[in-house]
Amino acid sequence: MFAILLMVLRYIFLLLLFLSIFRLVKWMTGDLRQVLSQDFEENRPGRGSEEPRLSGTIDGAKLVVIESSSSGLKPGDTFAAGRETLIGRDSRSDIRIAGSFVSARHARIYSREGQYWLEDLNSTNGTFLNGIQVNQPIVLAGGDRIKIGGVTFQFVRWGYEVDAGN
Repeated sequence: MFAILLMVLRYIFLLLLFLSIFRLVKWMTGDLRQVLSQDFEENRPGRGSEEPRLSGTIDGAKLVVIESSSSGLKPGDTFAAGRETLIGRDSRSDIRIAGSFVSARHARIYSREGQYWLEDLNSTNGTFLNGIQVNQPIVLAGGDRIKIGGVTFQFVRWGYEVDAGN
């Protein structure tokens, strides 16, 4: 009886192992397809004549890099927060963060009715506002800290000064 139970447990273990490998391969190929389709869109004929997407600032609001483990961003870099600012690994993002912990379309900051909102775009590793994970759109206030992957931004609005110390 024990031998039969042991054999059944082995088969269940193997089944779970194959299912997890299948899900991993499916996830990786989906991500690869997304990257390849983005590269195709960027390099298709006639694409070079398009203007890059600019997001005009409404009231001087900006994002300032406070900490960064990304080679493309360094502390002190400043980005204007426009009507909509996309943040992610994608080359079409307004703020591009290279890194394996950042999704292609990770988060967005947008203006609605005079307020700025932060929204996580179903990223894999999450977006954090003042150390708390963002699960739904949330209003930003001057001085808020936004962490995406290895980069921390400070939201600056209405002349709020950037905190030099951590």
